[in-house]
Amino acid sequence: MNHSRTEHLFLNYIKILKIYLLFLVVMSSFRVVFVGYFGDFSELASYRQDLLYSFFMGWKYDTLVISYIIAPVLVCIQLTSLVKMKFIKSAQNLLSFFYFSLLSLLVPFILICDLGFYSFFQDHINILFFGFIEDDTVALLSTIWKNYPVVPGLVAFAIYWLVFLTFLGKVLRRKKTFFRFKGSFPAYCFLSLVMMVLVFGGARGGYGALVLAPKYSDFSESEFVNQIALNGVIALEKTIQLRRTKNNDNYNMLAAMGYKKGIHDAYTDYLGFDVSGTKRELLINLLKRKTAVNPQYEKQKRNVVVIVMESFGSNWIQYNEESFNFMGDLKKHFAEDYFFENFISSENGTIGSLMTLLTNTPPRPGKRFLSESKYMRLPLESSSNIPYQRAGYEAFFVYGGKLGWRDIGKYARIQGYDHSVGESGIRKKLKLKGQRGTEWGLYDEHFFDYILKELEGSSRPKFFVGLSTSNHPPFDYPSDFVMPEINIPAKLEGRITREEQLFIERFKAFSYANYSLAKFLDKIKNSQLAENTIVAVTGDHNFWGFMNYNKEEVFKKYTVPLYLYFPNSKNKNKDEYLKKIGSHEDIMTTLYNLSLSGQEYLSFGEDLLSESESIGINSSLLAGKRGVTYKGKNFFWSEQRNVMTKSTNEKFESLDQRYRSTMSIVDKFLEDSLKNYNKSN
Repeated sequence: MNHSRTEHLFLNYIKILKIYLLFLVVMSSFRVVFVGYFGDFSELASYRQDLLYSFFMGWKYDTLVISYIIAPVLVCIQLTSLVKMKFIKSAQNLLSFFYFSLLSLLVPFILICDLGFYSFFQDHINILFFGFIEDDTVALLSTIWKNYPVVPGLVAFAIYWLVFLTFLGKVLRRKKTFFRFKGSFPAYCFLSLVMMVLVFGGARGGYGALVLAPKYSDFSESEFVNQIALNGVIALEKTIQLRRTKNNDNYNMLAAMGYKKGIHDAYTDYLGFDVSGTKRELLINLLKRKTAVNPQYEKQKRNVVVIVMESFGSNWIQYNEESFNFMGDLKKHFAEDYFFENFISSENGTIGSLMTLLTNTPPRPGKRFLSESKYMRLPLESSSNIPYQRAGYEAFFVYGGKLGWRDIGKYARIQGYDHSVGESGIRKKLKLKGQRGTEWGLYDEHFFDYILKELEGSSRPKFFVGLSTSNHPPFDYPSDFVMPEINIPAKLEGRITREEQLFIERFKAFSYANYSLAKFLDKIKNSQLAENTIVAVTGDHNFWGFMNYNKEEVFKKYTVPLYLYFPNSKNKNKDEYLKKIGSHEDIMTTLYNLSLSGQEYLSFGEDLLSESESIGINSSLLAGKRGVTYKGKNFFWSEQRNVMTKSTNEKFESLDQRYRSTMSIVDKFLEDSLKNYNKSN
């Protein structure tokens, strides 16, 4: 029995290996077709090493897909190896043939769709793919019939399938192996374990700490080379997951926010005056504002740098002390300049907060992030860079990691940024070699060095939005960084709910990120840039896993810093301004008024250095002058900073009205912008 069982296992594992190679040949062939059909060989000649690496990464992505395909069959093989009945093993062979036959149709079909999609959008399958299903199907099929060689394609596909089935049949009919086992039980266990480990590794894309994900396909300066590695199956799976979790496009925002009569009521509530006499298509013009004319700003244009620090929750700052000194010299800068304590992130994830900063639009409840929605290819009039570019600025989006993450680099380019720079671009500019960061991106010192080098390298004024990466798992930092003392303070010891050593490592990375930022600020202030550069620093979100927050501390839970440095920053109302409540949509409005002269802009935020009243909008709560709305309940502020009292039945009508009108107008603005864009294109 042992002999039969072990040999059955080995024979079928050999069959699975051959089937794996069959699918790998098919998927690799599509990659070759992709390069041959879409590639510019004069360009690719400059990226030979990257091209080779893209095929290596492609092999890993293909193996990931194939591992999931063969896994169910391996389970069946394992089970049938335990029984002697021949008809069960024959049935397993027959079912395997039908199963792989079906997949040999489905996988190439998806890859063909991916090629077709790329021909339209120069991108692998994304959320727009569902538009084909929801569109006019007849018209779509007619277009495909006219523009593509459908009949020759079907003939070629039929020939491929017949060839595949022929090879598949030969593989599955094989009844003997070239090697005979003696039938020991250890040999059986060893074979089972080896295959399990191989498939597990294949399904993860390797045996490292992180699972292979689409974002890792971004490694080259060439966007096309980066596209080579991914396959259509991975792209489709990513798109389906996105669709499943964010499928709320039919949500009627206007009605849900209480404006069943129409958008005019929302504008009236937002602006505070009756707009019923304004034509619907002209309503958006009522939101456009213009900065004051300032001859000083015209004479010497100020560089503007907006930095989003990964996971910088400002609630932790209160615990900084000599033996827990993760702030370092950054504490000095926060004290010298403008540090807004009553400031919250617009979202609780990086991409959501970043979208708010890039587009001046707060997140809408239940809706997809703009870069992952039907608006992903829509240039917005509200984009943060536009007023600066109109004033002659050069606009940069800089990310310390890979631009393929959430397709953020592509989205910045769509919004019109002159430069979209990620890890590979920073490496090239700074001539970096070897390991200089983690899986998530470069160390922050290189991120800041790049920005500083660009600021120093041109007389043209520059605008930056940058996202750092160092304060992110796996909490790594350069070996030559002199770590300050990091010990859990007494007032935190009883509140840490997770592994204390991991908590320490988290704050070591936090300390390094803050050190890099402080060093950057020192260089700005101690150079000629001090006279013509504005720096704004915020966090994308807090990190919450190590400590539980009381209900009264909910606002603190979502606080992130807003730090401002700008020339001649003395102001008699500074203390009053710093008490104001705000969130990410207020940053650009504030900066426009600090740097631009007579420039028009469209924003849903307020100038925090003005007398206007601002509110904080986070996807989990709202904050205003009177208190906080959280999970449908209202809380007054207590006398203690950023702490709330117990809930009250009193309504915060102005806060509620401002939120409902803002969400309604933003949603309608996006819908109208998309309609107008589609008409003109």
